[in-house]
Amino acid sequence: MRIRIALTAMLLLAAALLMGMKSTPTNIEFSCNGLKLDDDYATMEKAFGKPWYSDNRMVYGRSVDYYVYHDKTVIGIAKKTGKVVDIVLNDRKYTLAKGVMIGATPYKMQSVYGKGERMNLDGNNYFIYNSQTAPKQRLLLQLDPMEDFLIGVRLTSLPLDDEDADAAMYDDDQAEVDELHTGEIDTSAVTTDKNHDANAKIRINYKKSW
Repeated sequence: MRIRIALTAMLLLAAALLMGMKSTPTNIEFSCNGLKLDDDYATMEKAFGKPWYSDNRMVYGRSVDYYVYHDKTVIGIAKKTGKVVDIVLNDRKYTLAKGVMIGATPYKMQSVYGKGERMNLDGNNYFIYNSQTAPKQRLLLQLDPMEDFLIGVRLTSLPLDDEDADAAMYDDDQAEVDELHTGEIDTSAVTTDKNHDANAKIRINYKKSW
């Protein structure tokens, strides 16, 4: 009897974890400062200017060139396709749809993107939305752990965890697969300036920027 109860509890916990990763569909476009996922480098530079420096990283088997700005904005472009796949924002000077910005209340966020449930990812709480027209594109709105106001924004079409990566269907070419297996990363796009601000490192654990 105890074994059956324990097994039932484990199944319920697993179901809860799987449910926690589900995102809320929305028909609101995911964009910031004129930049959207699937745009190219030229559009990024037009929207945000020239980046401070770049860094190439492997994200769940996909090679991504990340461009870092002085205001801690980080934008990732897939090396193979040349398309924007990741946008991380930490500065309240940038606004999303209908005036949503860093510091927004849960009411403001949900009035724009729809009613969402708080979800935990890597120890942080989020409202997570996916585009109805492009389900792989997701918007992560990180919430302050105490007061639930908006402290960080991420727009991404990359997997969020191992299960997400396993479920995704990638068509990376053999060169990228070999790069993943050997651990060799193309660093030709990385600048050699050693005086980079440590706070500008690429991260998803957002902190308030004011």
